[in-house]
Amino acid sequence: MSTDSTTSADPTQEVPAQPGAAPVVPADDGTVQQEQEPGFVSRHTASLITVLVAVIVAALAIGGLSWYHQQADDANADTEAAFVAVVGGQGATVETVECDGDTCAAVIGGQAYTVLVQEDEGGEQHFGVAAYSGD
Repeated sequence: MSTDSTTSADPTQEVPAQPGAAPVVPADDGTVQQEQEPGFVSRHTASLITVLVAVIVAALAIGGLSWYHQQADDANADTEAAFVAVVGGQGATVETVECDGDTCAAVIGGQAYTVLVQEDEGGEQHFGVAAYSGD
């Protein structure tokens, strides 16, 4: 028996495989195991992160838009209430009023009116009322 130092009993390199076969990797104990393919999540991590970020951004945008509309609706309701109080203080009755920003449409005593709303530095609202002219 010869003790040739050029041959090694322990495998130190990958065993060549046939084309199309799964690669094999030697284990620490000398046995050969086939390498498994990475799972779906491992292969598509970047895509999944991109999709999750897009979903979060969309959710934040929808939430922000809802909050903005709620704030605008609250401001319009406050303006409508203030206009009804001013007109009621003059002895008239408002049948309907609908505000959108700095303009309102109102029906007072069966007549349609356009109302312009201005707010001064002190936060007090002033109303300019004109008979409705338009379609």
